[in-house]
Amino acid sequence: MEIQYATKADLEKVVPLFQGYLQFYGRQFEEQEVVTFIKKRLTNEDAIILYAEHEGKAIGFTQLYPSFSSLALKRAYILNDLFVEESHRKLGAARALMEEAFVFCEQMGAAYITLETHPDNVAAQKLYEDIGMQRDDEYWHYTKEFK
Repeated sequence: MEIQYATKADLEKVVPLFQGYLQFYGRQFEEQEVVTFIKKRLTNEDAIILYAEHEGKAIGFTQLYPSFSSLALKRAYILNDLFVEESHRKLGAARALMEEAFVFCEQMGAAYITLETHPDNVAAQKLYEDIGMQRDDEYWHYTKEFK
């Protein structure tokens, strides 16, 4: 399992994963809309996209959006998307993507990384808690602080 940082050259690998993610959540967009969205994120450098490769195939991704913590006076990151193709789940890709996201955030001097998930997504919640994130019981947001 290798985790890569996506560039515009990786659109052919990342776009199908993003489309799978959208379909998982019942959203349909034309392929060109997805290409444009991902390309803009990478061109404008307003998102960090990591993808997992297994045996030479891109099988999952996560996307981080930079933000700031006014209370910590530091950058923070919002993890909006985490997806692994159903046929490649249980290989550790989601964990590997999350762990690399943590490394990136720490290297950037971030105060924390945060995400939200549906209350029914028990498998994701277990992963987040296993890797040290803490649930906010009122809003079900997860945060991992970095020193």
